[in-house]
Amino acid sequence: MAYTPVLTSNPTEFNNASTEVKIPGSPPIAMSSLPPALLDPNHIFTSCIIVNAQALPGAEGILMNTFEWFHASILSALNKDRVIASLPPILPIGPLESYHIPQDGDHFYQSWLKNQPSESVVYISFGNRTGMSRDQVRELEKGLENAQWRFCWNLKTTKVDKDDCEDVTDILSDTFLKGTKNKGVIIRGWADQQEILAHPAIGGFMSHCGWNSVMEAAWQGVPILAWPQHGDQKLNAKVVEEAGLGLWERDWDWGVDRIVKGEEIERKIVELMTDEKVRERARKVREEARKAVESGGSSDRVINNVINSVMVPF
Repeated sequence: MAYTPVLTSNPTEFNNASTEVKIPGSPPIAMSSLPPALLDPNHIFTSCIIVNAQALPGAEGILMNTFEWFHASILSALNKDRVIASLPPILPIGPLESYHIPQDGDHFYQSWLKNQPSESVVYISFGNRTGMSRDQVRELEKGLENAQWRFCWNLKTTKVDKDDCEDVTDILSDTFLKGTKNKGVIIRGWADQQEILAHPAIGGFMSHCGWNSVMEAAWQGVPILAWPQHGDQKLNAKVVEEAGLGLWERDWDWGVDRIVKGEEIERKIVELMTDEKVRERARKVREEARKAVESGGSSDRVINNVINSVMVPF
């Protein structure tokens, strides 16, 4: 984002024919991992980034919801190698936990999760801003039914934070609902994702890789099956893969350019839920995430340094 003004000012190298983006001092980024809107400097998304990027040098630091161990090479390139000379220090202070308001009683899915074996359930959610097409829903049905793993599916077919009013019987096939009656639970509308990921029954997370979801999974050590949908999510999926937090099937593309078949989904769910090496690496991420925020940890030190640097004596 900080380098976007430079990229957009050179359309001969930054265009649809380009295969990668080259930022001096940083590994190349695949063009296919960038939001297509970035290629249009007049797009409101891109024009906002350009304006904001030009203001970044005026900041003393940029707080980021990540932790040093998780983003070591990128933070090193930005802060030590100075990939972008005018960029202020990136200050990792995560994983941040959202303020959680306790509620009386269980959500219905919590009651269901209580009766499932440890690490036996795959949680499926693509965030509040991504709806899934009916054709893709049908293929995901097939994958879940054939994989034979328990599932908790936050099903969304309407985009951008709108409530889904349709009943599951209007969306999912009768065959799927009957065949998985005792295997899964379907959520329509908002769900407490942190609460779900923290549950011992959850053993995997099929996710769009929105950054909040990535950090919540890192905090709980839940392996991710990355299925990016738009925005920065391919870049996030790459970080997930490199940190050992999960798997990324690149051939699935954005999830909007083609329909991923049920057989493919089945194969990756089984891999996610049965690969003990993936699970071990995710546990390591959880361990490092908690080290970072404990007293004296990397994120704790950064927060204290920021507080001490801005405190003004009375």
